[in-house]
Amino acid sequence: MSGVVIIGSGHAGCNTAVNLRRSGFDKSIKIFTSESELPYHRPPLSKKFFKKEVLFEKILLKEPDFYLKNEIEIYTDTPIVKVNIKEKYVETKDGEKVEFSQLVFATGTSSRKLSDGIYKDINTLYLRNIFDVNQIHKKLEQSKKPLLIGGGYIGLELAASMQEMGLSVSIVELEDRLLKRVTSPVMSDFYKKLHEDRGVKIFCNTSIKSITQKDKNNYEVLSNDGTSILTDLIIAGIGAVPNEDLAKEAGIKCNNGIIVDQFCRTNIPYVFAAGDCTNSFNELLGYSLRIESVPGANAHAKVVTSSIIGSDLTNRELPWFWSDQYEFKLQMAGLSSGYDDLYIQGEIEENSFIVCYGKEGSLIAVDSVNMPKNFNNYKKALSNSMRISMDLVKDPNFDSSSIFSGSY
Repeated sequence: MSGVVIIGSGHAGCNTAVNLRRSGFDKSIKIFTSESELPYHRPPLSKKFFKKEVLFEKILLKEPDFYLKNEIEIYTDTPIVKVNIKEKYVETKDGEKVEFSQLVFATGTSSRKLSDGIYKDINTLYLRNIFDVNQIHKKLEQSKKPLLIGGGYIGLELAASMQEMGLSVSIVELEDRLLKRVTSPVMSDFYKKLHEDRGVKIFCNTSIKSITQKDKNNYEVLSNDGTSILTDLIIAGIGAVPNEDLAKEAGIKCNNGIIVDQFCRTNIPYVFAAGDCTNSFNELLGYSLRIESVPGANAHAKVVTSSIIGSDLTNRELPWFWSDQYEFKLQMAGLSSGYDDLYIQGEIEENSFIVCYGKEGSLIAVDSVNMPKNFNNYKKALSNSMRISMDLVKDPNFDSSSIFSGSY
């Protein structure tokens, strides 16, 4: 009897399988992945695992015997190359056809690649999976001055990890500030100072004009303003693109991700999609968006499970994220784009503060550094569609814990 086939073994794919079994689903569950490893946590790849502070076994999502006990079949090194929606089967790279009753795309993203031109003959590395980490580790055996292209979260987390490993790190960012796409100038300035105080060289508003190989391992990078940067390893972190081609070829509607409704359903009733590969409708926000987030992927896995077993759970997860850099934990809840008001609680100089973003008089998002209690209060309130006035947020006597006591 055919059951559920899941393409992809990241957080969304693995947790869909786990949730199905926990919900009493008794048909077959098969996960296909091009990776060689069992499902694992992705965030440590740029942090503790990258710094070799934890072994791979410690970042597995589940112990190997869990899948055996729960009759979840995982096919590693087995990419799916074709999906036949009409006849309900997928085809592996070896030509094997596997039937399904329901299909789940959990294909994730791929690193956005630098264009050819000056990078054509340069061995530029990227970070997206265990294979990438191993490739970077091999290069780091000889490297002492890596250059990161891109000042987003992956670039900054890698910079922090490599700086703590004793390397001399440089970052080149095309925009005029770090993290410009996702946060405010306040947070950009905080993280620029944080990294520079630890010795990272940061070049914002900078593009690369040329790269000259000086010898076997060393390059001279020349920027648009004439700055010369010497490096022996180039790593790019310039964003990600959704792995949607397989779905698109099968007739699934895609637009900057696989399009799904609030039930994580595609335009085909028995085909679902979850995680970073999706452009999904969020009931809490009232519109569709594509986000790259482990909490978002986990939430999608619950929704897909619900849809498959016939329940009515919908996607209404508040977008939230975190980033660990050095000893600091950044936590973000909500989407600050379009904010027209900003207020800072706490003290930036003491590395403990929350940036509160408002729009039309109400709180819409927060960025928190080392203030987990207040962050969790705001996150809970935003998740429950509670309206919090920015005037209240700005009141020096306001205590965020009062939000749930009825006294605010």
